[in-house]
Amino acid sequence: MTRHGKNATASAVYSYHERKKDTAEGEYGTQSATINRDSARNFDCCCLTLQPCQDPVCTPEGYLYEREAILTNLLKQKRAIAKQEKAYAKQCKEKSTKSGKDLESEKFLNAQSSSSAIKVNESVTPVDNSKKLNNFWVNNLQGHATKEEVRKPDTKTYCPITNKPLRLKDLVTVKFTEMPQDEAGTSFICKESRYMCPVTHDSLSNALTSVVLKPTGNVITLDCYDRLVKNEMVEPLTGDKLKERDVIMLKRGSTGYAGAKNTGEELIAKKKGAVLMAN
Repeated sequence: MTRHGKNATASAVYSYHERKKDTAEGEYGTQSATINRDSARNFDCCCLTLQPCQDPVCTPEGYLYEREAILTNLLKQKRAIAKQEKAYAKQCKEKSTKSGKDLESEKFLNAQSSSSAIKVNESVTPVDNSKKLNNFWVNNLQGHATKEEVRKPDTKTYCPITNKPLRLKDLVTVKFTEMPQDEAGTSFICKESRYMCPVTHDSLSNALTSVVLKPTGNVITLDCYDRLVKNEMVEPLTGDKLKERDVIMLKRGSTGYAGAKNTGEELIAKKKGAVLMAN
């Protein structure tokens, strides 16, 4: 297609090139981009700070966090819960005092009506104002804001990634085995391969699935677990007995390849924009 055909403005058809151009310039429609390796989280990085963990812990689902970061997050949730509980207790106290006053006024009215000789038999029909429209200029028809009722707060703390209940005692301390420092003068964080499997000495990366042994916190590869640990269920370094619930599969980032979708990480980022009807 020639340059003139791509920029034809007199055509009645909204061409693919015009749609693509408007999407790039005016954020028209849904924009999507594939996440490459540089934008993916490394396996030893915290899910909150996205930085290599110095004191790593993991959840029962296998998400890795820096201990300070996840404790700060859980403490923030606890403070919010305490604030909501205080507001809820105050609301309950106000309701109880209000109900007591209503009972006293009702007793007073009943006493007055019984002592009076004249009984009023007129029926009062309530006025339904729900069908009337709000009017700013008329005081009786103005819309009035009502106080929002505080609901009973949930006392559980949740994982910031999975939104599942997470307690402090559910966190498992993770122990990575460092690679031998062969490169002189290179910072540990700047190294591409920082940790290894303590049994097979394989380099840990996003390309290999790793598991955490809960009793000791040691991290080994999934291949090592299948070949050496799964049959007898014995910790290879300490000899402790293991159970199936003691093995946690560590969540890792993607590698940029199409096959990395099996890791559970989303490789496509989407941004939704305004959509107009176009023929």
